[in-house]
This record gives sequence, C-alpha cells and structure tokens, in this order.
Amino acid sequence: MDQISTLEFALGELRQEVQALVADDLEVVTNCDPWTVHRLASHALNNQLFWGGLVTGQAPVSFEETMGAAPYDGDLSAYADEVHARALEMWRSPGVLTAVHVTPLGELPGSVVINFPTVDAVCHAWDLSVSLGRRLDVPQEWLPAVTAVVDGTCNDAAREHGLIDGLRATGD
Repeated sequence: MDQISTLEFALGELRQEVQALVADDLEVVTNCDPWTVHRLASHALNNQLFWGGLVTGQAPVSFEETMGAAPYDGDLSAYADEVHARALEMWRSPGVLTAVHVTPLGELPGSVVINFPTVDAVCHAWDLSVSLGRRLDVPQEWLPAVTAVVDGTCNDAAREHGLIDGLRATGD
C-alpha cells in the first residue's frame, strides 16, 4: 500500500468517527483532556488541512487555530467530507511527495511529512472513538501500513517538538 492510500485510509477512519457524532457527544471531555469531542474533532480535521497546506504552500487554517483546537462552527460531518477531499487533493499534487518542505522538525521530504497527518488521523479517530466508549478496529490488511507509520512518527524527536503527545493506554 502506498503512502497516499494509507493517508486515504486514515482520513476515512477519521471522517467515519466524526460523522458518527451526535449532538450529545460534542461536549464530552476526551482522553485529550481538557478538550471536548467538538474541539478534538475540529483539531483533527484542521490538522489535515494544516499539513496539506504546509506541503502545497497554501494556508487553509492557521497553526494557532489548529493547535488551539478552535471548535468548528458548522456541520462537522460536512466539514469531515470537505477535509477528506481537500487534504487528499493537496497530497496528490504533483511533486509533493518528492519535494523537500520546511516543517516544525526541519526540512523533510514530502514522503516523510505525509506520515504526520496519517498518524494524526488514525490516532485522533481512535481518541474520538475511545472517548465515547466505542472501539476503533484497524482492519487486518491495514495493520502493516499503519504500524510502519506509527513506528516512523511516534518517536522522541516528534515528542520533543510537540508533534506527538505521550501515548495513553485505555484498556483493550
């Protein structure tokens, strides 16, 4: 599975979790305390636009808006559809994966940078799911690709730069 396909899978999981939300879920405090489901979902979606914008020279959302988890005011389900399409469009831009980009971790090729929105989408889909007492099961055929992304991104360097928070165990 190539990197774009893995990102598409991860974005699909995030979109599915956001689309499953109901109004009563939005004010539940997540395992990313003190963020509510609404703020975490907004952060997760905006983060996809931030990374896609970083590699394409666009600025659909600001870093501050993304990292501050500014709650999205509109329909989150529709926004999840929009983000899914727009993020993939940005990552499919010619040359994005081979170009070198300035990131919070320094200059990195797009083939490395794409791992950050991928792991972010999977992890935040899981965060949303588990915060609401649901399970998120990665299908067996995706485990090798997702594991490779996690291994490549969830490391001390990413934690030192504030890109990846410490892992939280919450049961099965």
